[in-house]
Amino acid sequence: MKTNITLVFFFVFATMANAQSNAHANGARSAGMGNAGVAVPDVWSTVNNQAALALLSNIEVSAFYKNNFGISELSLSALSVAVPAKIGVFGGSVAHFGFSEYSENKISLAYAKRLWRMLSLSAQINYNSLNFTNAYKSTTAISGEIGVFADLTDNFYVGAHVFNPTKSSLSLETKEQIPLRYKIGTAYKPFSSLWFCADLIYDSSNDISFCGGAEYYIVSQLCLRAGVSTNPELFTLGAGYVYKRIHFDVAYSYHNVLGNVSCISVSYKFNKK
Repeated sequence: MKTNITLVFFFVFATMANAQSNAHANGARSAGMGNAGVAVPDVWSTVNNQAALALLSNIEVSAFYKNNFGISELSLSALSVAVPAKIGVFGGSVAHFGFSEYSENKISLAYAKRLWRMLSLSAQINYNSLNFTNAYKSTTAISGEIGVFADLTDNFYVGAHVFNPTKSSLSLETKEQIPLRYKIGTAYKPFSSLWFCADLIYDSSNDISFCGGAEYYIVSQLCLRAGVSTNPELFTLGAGYVYKRIHFDVAYSYHNVLGNVSCISVSYKFNKK
């Protein structure tokens, strides 16, 4: 009985929570800035825009956990890694959303390359799975992502990203398509301790939405973040702390119907060889 109630509750909110599951395993830094990040290069560019990985010069790894609306069954956990090499930057991520009765999983491999002084391109391949433990069958699909990133000046960046340009389907019987998602974004850094970023997103299963936010370092090790997003309407807060090569980030947002969303990520940046 308890399992049935949980399943019903899950499907009531799935259309809203799913849009923020694997597609938004984006690290607590981005989550604190309204989920914007297309033009912000960091280890979670493996999700936000793989082309921005080309700006990374150190091996980085990060773990992420997101609790949606205080419901453990709607939690999301993910891991991201970026590995610079002479021929470009390789990235990878894994994400798990759901619980024992229902789960979504995504495994991704990315490659980003700086082609000219300002321009970087990327491609990513994803293995997606949808798993049930009851009467329904599990299913899998292959999808892709492509990205473009340009650092027009030392403090102004732009990016564009397409999720599932192949229009892959993932369904049990109806061949329901994985959403096709276009994102464009900008980031502006007027000085080293302050970032502004903004994204516009078009989702084939939803309307156009906006994400935007800011990050400000109060001191060299501590920063505060804030942001907003539409569709759904969210106000976000976040903070980050740097201890040597370890980055701790937390974020919080509030949905006026479903409630609170909290995130945490821990990242480690290796020394250059």
